[in-house]
Amino acid sequence: MRKRVSRILAVTLATVVTVTAMPSEAEAAFRSFDSVPKAVSQAVSQAASQKEIRYFPVTLYDYDQETINQAVYQEDKAENPNSRVLRGIYFSNGAPGSSYTTWNTWTGLLTTNNTISSTQTSQKGYVYSGLVGSDMQNGNIHFTVPDGGIFDSGDTKTKEVYTNVGLPFVYENGYYTFDASQDSAYFSGTAASETNLTWNDTAQTNKTDNRKGFYPFNSGTSVRTPDYHFGMIATIPFSMTADGKISSTSDEDIKFEFAGDDDVWVFIDGKLVLDIGGIHDSVNGTINFAQNKTEISATSSGQTSGMFIKGGRSTAGKISKKVFRDSEGAGIFDTTLKTFAATDQHTLTVYYLERGEGASNCKIKFNLPMKDTVSVHKTVKTTDSKGIKLDDSILAQISQRDFYFTLYRDGEVVSDATYNLYDINNQYVDTRMTGTDGRFALKNGQTAKFIGTMDEDDGKTYYITEADNGASWIVPKWSYQAEAAGGFHVVDSNSAGTSMSVTAKGEADKADQVSFTCENEMLHKETASFEANDDYIVLDYGLPVEIDPLVNDLAVGGSKELVEIDSNSLKYGTAEVKDGKIHYTLTKQLTGVEVLNYTAKVKSTNGVDDQEAQAKVYIIPATDMYYEEDFGMAEYPNGSWEQEGTPQEDYQEPGVVGDAGDSPYGSDVAYLSDSEDSNGSSCYVSTEKGAAKFTYTFTGKGTSFFARTSNNSGYLRIVIRDAKGREIYHGYRNTIYQSENKITLYNIPVFTWNTSEYGTYNVEVSVAKAGNRFGSDFWLDGIRVMQPLDETDEHADIAAQAYNQDGEANMTAVTLRQKLLSDYTEVDENGEIQWDGKTFVVFTDSNGEIKKASEYKSNGPKEEVYLDEDQSVTFSLKDWDPNTNKLYLGVKAPFGNAKVSVNGQILELKNAADCYYEISKCADISEKDGSTIATFEIKAEEGLVSATNIKVTGNAEFTIIKKQTYGKGNGYEENV
Repeated sequence: MRKRVSRILAVTLATVVTVTAMPSEAEAAFRSFDSVPKAVSQAVSQAASQKEIRYFPVTLYDYDQETINQAVYQEDKAENPNSRVLRGIYFSNGAPGSSYTTWNTWTGLLTTNNTISSTQTSQKGYVYSGLVGSDMQNGNIHFTVPDGGIFDSGDTKTKEVYTNVGLPFVYENGYYTFDASQDSAYFSGTAASETNLTWNDTAQTNKTDNRKGFYPFNSGTSVRTPDYHFGMIATIPFSMTADGKISSTSDEDIKFEFAGDDDVWVFIDGKLVLDIGGIHDSVNGTINFAQNKTEISATSSGQTSGMFIKGGRSTAGKISKKVFRDSEGAGIFDTTLKTFAATDQHTLTVYYLERGEGASNCKIKFNLPMKDTVSVHKTVKTTDSKGIKLDDSILAQISQRDFYFTLYRDGEVVSDATYNLYDINNQYVDTRMTGTDGRFALKNGQTAKFIGTMDEDDGKTYYITEADNGASWIVPKWSYQAEAAGGFHVVDSNSAGTSMSVTAKGEADKADQVSFTCENEMLHKETASFEANDDYIVLDYGLPVEIDPLVNDLAVGGSKELVEIDSNSLKYGTAEVKDGKIHYTLTKQLTGVEVLNYTAKVKSTNGVDDQEAQAKVYIIPATDMYYEEDFGMAEYPNGSWEQEGTPQEDYQEPGVVGDAGDSPYGSDVAYLSDSEDSNGSSCYVSTEKGAAKFTYTFTGKGTSFFARTSNNSGYLRIVIRDAKGREIYHGYRNTIYQSENKITLYNIPVFTWNTSEYGTYNVEVSVAKAGNRFGSDFWLDGIRVMQPLDETDEHADIAAQAYNQDGEANMTAVTLRQKLLSDYTEVDENGEIQWDGKTFVVFTDSNGEIKKASEYKSNGPKEEVYLDEDQSVTFSLKDWDPNTNKLYLGVKAPFGNAKVSVNGQILELKNAADCYYEISKCADISEKDGSTIATFEIKAEEGLVSATNIKVTGNAEFTIIKKQTYGKGNGYEENV
């Protein structure tokens, strides 16, 4: 049966919660479930109190014009040392002079030829495109011109940064609206993170020219010296319907609307959808999901609208683009609206800059649907318990530290539940899973969001616990915000590591939300102190690894130093300290969790107050592991085996659990550029004079071994025996690869075997003596072991937690060719694929002809699918959950370079070694016979492509839709 978290909030993507500001706990405790809260956040006028205000999180930046321009200038001259024109993003009064490129000049001073004019023109509403990339990089905007780190929240030298600030929206008739010409939002007093802007139903007015505007860094509604140089990142979580309408009973389109100046860039799930760069008068930007289009046009304050393309000429009229793929081709997204809507929730991000002075307009309005959420936000105060500001170096150390939480629902832990992780700027990082104990980890500034359905009957009670953080921290401060259509109240107040308990009752057509914030504060220290934290490392290769155990440790009053390690109790490898880091080398197959104890200290600045502490490094086997031919697993009892090539002295990635920048399990930078044998070598034997043999023993649930294949490759017999010596498999493989140019393919999985029984198995491979029917060469390149972890290991729970945190839980791997070759597809007279409830696998040859999979021809071993240019294979997975499942494709370029597309999205391959690439987001989603179907077309765009395995995580029960004929032609569906 499929594992589901019933009615409890399972996750997807969204930013920090939309909330109404809360009344006091005393007031909330008397809130009746029969009344709908008015969500008033502060004392406002009687008329204004009738409005419902909801807050969305933003990051605000207050720039120092001189220092930010200097940072841009330094970057500008480094990139363009001989240019007389400054090409970066500069802050000015909108007329900086001819030495600056035109996107730093107010467009009202530009001609249609994009040259600077001495008088005003009609180009006031024109915008610049191309100043930023079409995709975010590392969760943030990417500029194509020098920018000096404008939206880098970690750089406070050029600006003040305020995170998780609540921007107020008026909620009325299903729309959320912030309109600076009608209402105001500003810091009341000193600007600060983790606070809401003050809302007022009177617009702020610049008393110098009587213009209304958006001035968040000017308190009050009357502004005399407006701060014109600021920026904002606003994030909005939303869901989508399959037709872009607000509901099945409404004909109203789902829309997002923006009006304002200066630069504005709007992204959805990391893709640029509105590009309104440059210094210009107020401009409209709209996204209409039902009509599948975006549009940029003039507002009432702009005389015309068009676009300068980064220095090119202007275009007239409105600018319109298609959002999703439709019958006419791809849009900004190379996916359909229906596929986009299948994922529960998405993130819309607005990047806003005011840098030209003169006016500051901002209006954001939308009716984006939202899901019920329970979220947990982690924040650490930037001052210690005595109010003394923490040094930047200490804050940087804190940012590497994990804090552990557990969510409870009606007193029960929320175990095995998916959640979405968001960074300090509320950008989606990854989808993860709580452990069986309900535990999950957050770093400073991160948010975990659980999404689902709140109870509409009696309401449900939620609370959070935080694990003890040790002596360096005082008792955490808890706060909450809630928006529940059926009402909410506090049951129990917070105490120490446990939050207050909030009971909330939802309604079916409302976005009901409860948000908890846990704020930690460091204890003030007069002398040096040191906090050592355990490290969790996952290895997916047999290569050595370099581990920095100090990176998440916290030293105050001095520098960190690794003192010693205890390597005597290691069971699977050896360890030594080099240059302050641990170098760990496996010496046998890793089937359990290796525990390495270490001692470190803070070396105090006064040389007197050194403090030591101990912690552990947990070294965990991945859900499958790859070992080189020279690792020591293989033995060569007969034949003249010799090494070909020179093994590279590579280290694998450290595999820090929870590091979103690490490669997925089964992929590593050490292998992504290998163009021949993995790690540079293989073990070769010739059978011209007689047969040869190699054997290896592994523990797990399956194995593959990899080799070169050529037109003279050998013939293999494989025998597998269990731990008692009983033969459980006996088979043969012909490894010859026929090609006109006598080409050799590298790192091919010539044999794969899987079993449901975890155990220790011996594999005996005999290479037959050369003959007329088969060749004489064989090169062993590597061995893969599937699911090697012994679930009885005393630390198996730690491994399971690591898999959950890395999004690799409940892994199932399938050999693609083995599962597809017998599948069958019918096509109608129009060439359209026909769905019969069981069948959907297609091979398309380079001439465009759709073939039965069983008729697809390809030379070589039968453990992979070879695709020449323009050939493709399409397969579907039944019972797909786009919110929890992840799909990884094992794919490579046997000749070292190739391009492959997955439903039109390009992957560039430089690896001849087999590596996994995540392709979940490329899925084409549909509904068939009550099941959700994910379809993937894998197409070779350039060069030869080899697709080996698919790996699914997040839910072990899925079906490759197929039909296989036995005897009289009865079809079947096979659960994988």
